[in-house]
Amino acid sequence: MNASASPILFVSDLRVSYGRIEAVRGVTLTVNKGEFIGVIGSNGAGKTSMLRAIAGVLRPAGGSVAFEGADTTGAKSHQMVARGLAMVPEGRMVFADQTVRDNLVLGAYSRVASDPKGVEEDIEKTLDLFPRLKERIAQQAGTLSGGEQQMLAIARGLLSRPRLLVIDELSLGLAPKILDMLFPVLTDLNRQGLSILLVEQMASYALAVTHRTYVMENGRVLFDGASADLAGDDRVLDAYLGRRGKH
Repeated sequence: MNASASPILFVSDLRVSYGRIEAVRGVTLTVNKGEFIGVIGSNGAGKTSMLRAIAGVLRPAGGSVAFEGADTTGAKSHQMVARGLAMVPEGRMVFADQTVRDNLVLGAYSRVASDPKGVEEDIEKTLDLFPRLKERIAQQAGTLSGGEQQMLAIARGLLSRPRLLVIDELSLGLAPKILDMLFPVLTDLNRQGLSILLVEQMASYALAVTHRTYVMENGRVLFDGASADLAGDDRVLDAYLGRRGKH
């Protein structure tokens, strides 16, 4: 683990509401520099709403978000990207009528004009990470498989040169063999120094690759701890992994 004790993200008492419905109810969460952090929980736990508020897609109803020591509560998503936080959204959300290459360039929109050479270099790096995308570089993104679209969504996020990559439901709709390709890529990126915050319904995958995990239910963090410890925790085994024999 290459994390330092210096937080890149600090979320305090975060609240997110949709009208009278409170989806996130006072969540506090920390990601230290170099950490790979997981957030698990069932559908409706508030995980996606929390991520969207962190990334600037939603405005929090209360609490605070600090990124690299600066208060970013209520900042817009494009402002967060410029600061160094990129989000890979639930459902991939690629630009279906644009080519793979166009999607990658759009990921670097904030620096295309000022650093065209660097953008081209970064495109080549991401294509090396995902050789399938290299084979389909001129193909429309909407014609890619679900797994290939997820590769593209991650690659697009990397093109902004983030220091924190936030990923919402990586496994959604994907076969295990695709996940077995994607998770090692994220692990390698983390080892190279990229901080990652992953919301994931497939708890077994999240616990296997992350350093620490937060468990959410009904808009709150129930408990958190080292992922290796939580993988054997009775509460996690019963609720998210299925009881494996008698304890």
